Parts: sequence; structure tokens; C-alpha cells
Amino acid sequence: MTRAAPTPGATQPELVLVGAAHVDRIARSSVPFRQGASNPGVLRQGVGGACLNAAVALRSFGARVRLISARGGDPGALAVIDELAHHGIDDDAIVWLDRATASYTAVLDETGELVAAVADMAIYDMLTARALSRQHVRERLAAAPAVLMDANLSTPALETVCTYAKGFRAAIAVSQAKVARLRPVLDRLDVVFLSLAEARALTDCNGSILKIAHALRELGTRRAVVTDGPRAVTVIDGDSAFQQQPASIANLQDVTGAGDTVAAVTFLAHVAGQPLQHAICLGLAAAALRITDGLDQHSPWRVEHMALALPPPTRLSKDTVA
Repeated sequence: MTRAAPTPGATQPELVLVGAAHVDRIARSSVPFRQGASNPGVLRQGVGGACLNAAVALRSFGARVRLISARGGDPGALAVIDELAHHGIDDDAIVWLDRATASYTAVLDETGELVAAVADMAIYDMLTARALSRQHVRERLAAAPAVLMDANLSTPALETVCTYAKGFRAAIAVSQAKVARLRPVLDRLDVVFLSLAEARALTDCNGSILKIAHALRELGTRRAVVTDGPRAVTVIDGDSAFQQQPASIANLQDVTGAGDTVAAVTFLAHVAGQPLQHAICLGLAAAALRITDGLDQHSPWRVEHMALALPPPTRLSKDTVA
């Protein structure tokens, strides 16, 4: 049964995120990228992960956020702790001092598009169903009006989160390799966020977007947001489906975190009672800011205006995917 999305009051409820928060290393070529060759460029290190990126975006829009993740007892853990504190994100990490904090290393071409990546994320396997059944975790999940999780969690861990989370539930697919972990919980999620490549991997469908939408519904998906890089986003909302063109990008800096930002801001708006059609416009506008100027305290005002400037959506097959 679909639950009603909570409406924010004078005191905002705390949203809970469960998933990745780790060290990001981003190498960007300063010349046209040559595969199999040494490319001059710039390496920068920061903190990322699907749920952390989403949490940062949510904080930019004034949301109260608590993040449940896993980390080790190394310098990478200190970087994550500092980033959470900097953004005012409440930290409920489970710590294993003898383990290494997860990391993600990406290589971008000269335009900022992803060329390759390596994910060292074994510690997330420590977030087992048992670990997530600790009393304080159960209480956080049960009290939250909305929970956003990511597929860095195992299927049993995702099932555990869905069991204890009593409010609105959403998930980010993360990657083609991990998206199948969501299959057993699709009918327990209010909305799932995934790329077109991840949707193809999840459904084993290489047909048209309409066929993919139908396949997602057959798997029990209630609502889905399917991104496709700079191209139109496909939104499944019950028995209807539509496509929304994103904002045009003039000065792309780095696409890392764009999909997580779409998920976070769409999630926030939809939880606050916005129709998915308007919520996705806000999410797309926020992602456009993230990968160009960055998000800051002025982002909500800018995003609202950018969202209103987007073209109207295009309905797919007379509003039906069935």
C-alpha cells in the first residue's frame, strides 16, 4: 500500500539516509583523453558516495539529515567525519577501526565526462542485516518520515532497512553491477532512482524506453526516475510515464554526484508533497547547478526559477506504460 508523503511543518523532520560515504579521488584530463595512454591532468581528493552526495544536496535545501554508513579507522575516515560536520549532517556511522574506509577513484575526460572508475568498497559489506538491526538504528529508521538508501548495501541490508523504515522509502541504484540488489525490494520502495544503463541491467531489457518502463512496472516498481546523461529523463509514476528535458549545460565542471543530486532534491520535494512532475524539475535544476556553479545557500531560489523555465514534459504512449 502506498503511504502519503509527509508535509513539512514549522519544525522540519529529520530525513535518514543509509549508504555510501567515502573518499573520492577524481582525475581529470586537461587534454583530449587518449585511452591506454598517460594523460596530463589534475587529481583532486574529496569525500563522496551516493548517500553522502545526496545528504549534501539535501542540506543545501535546508533539510535536516542523518546519515547511517560504514567507515574504518584510517585517515579516510577523518576526511568523511570532517565533511559531515562541515555540512551539518548528523553522523550515525558504524565504525570498524581495523578496516579501511571505502574509496572511489574516477577518471574524467577533458569535458568532465566519466571515462573509468575503481570502487574499493568492501567495508559496506559489513553493513549486514544484523548490523542494521541494532536498537539505535531501528529507532532512527522507524522514526524517520522518509528514508533514502543506496545499492552499496547488500540485498539483505536493503530488506532490513525497508522493514524498519515506516515512512516514505526511496533508493539510488548506484551502478549496473549493483542495481540487481534492488530487485527484491522494488515493490517496497516508493520511488527508485537509476540511470538508463542501470534500468537495462535491472530489467534485462534492451528495447525502447517504453518497454523498459513496462519491464520496471512488471518487477513491482511504483515510481522510477531514469536518467540518461544530458538527455531527457524518463519518469514512471504509477501507470503513467513521461519524459522531461533537463536544463542545458554551458560550463560543465564535473558530472560526479549529478545523479545523486537529482535523486536527493526530487526525493525532498516529493516527500514534502510536490507532484513527481514538479519534483523532478527541481531535481534536474539542482543537478545542473551542482555540476556547474555548485550548490550553496542560494540554490533553492535559483533552482525554483530554473525548474519553472524547463519545457513541459512529454507523455509516453498516451500516459500508459502497461
